Amino acid sequence: MVFDCDGVILDSNRIKTEAFRQAALPYGAAAADALVTYHLINGGISRYAKFEYFLKNIIKGIEPNSGGLALQSLLKDYAIAVKEGLMECAVCKGLGDLREAMPNQTWLIVSGGDQTELREIFAARGIDHYFDGGIFGSPDSKEAILSREQAAQTITPKLFF
Repeated sequence: MVFDCDGVILDSNRIKTEAFRQAALPYGAAAADALVTYHLINGGISRYAKFEYFLKNIIKGIEPNSGGLALQSLLKDYAIAVKEGLMECAVCKGLGDLREAMPNQTWLIVSGGDQTELREIFAARGIDHYFDGGIFGSPDSKEAILSREQAAQTITPKLFF
């Protein structure tokens, strides 16, 4: 079983949206709103890609790799806000019951969220043990993670009728 994190395991969609807004506010309200719109349209891609887009296309002209200070500052501010929120948001009701009902299934998280951050938060919240197949996230894309885990046979596609 492969699960996404935001809006599935953790009720965190609003937290991440507001964190994007807050991180981008130093560039002005219009720029922050534009980033939020981009974020909402492009759910599931990493914060790295979203902030790179923000700097290159919304702010225009700041290359994310030219020194990286603007990108690193955005990522840091975003991470602080998200980590606080993820530690407090609701966990999917019945998660433990569902896991008990599926003892022979391997469970994985495949998320656009930061992998290290997800692993820390899941451990701190006591839900990491449900995901015996691993907790995976960015900077790798969801597609790359799924391809890698299929190749490693951690997950195998099954057809259900």
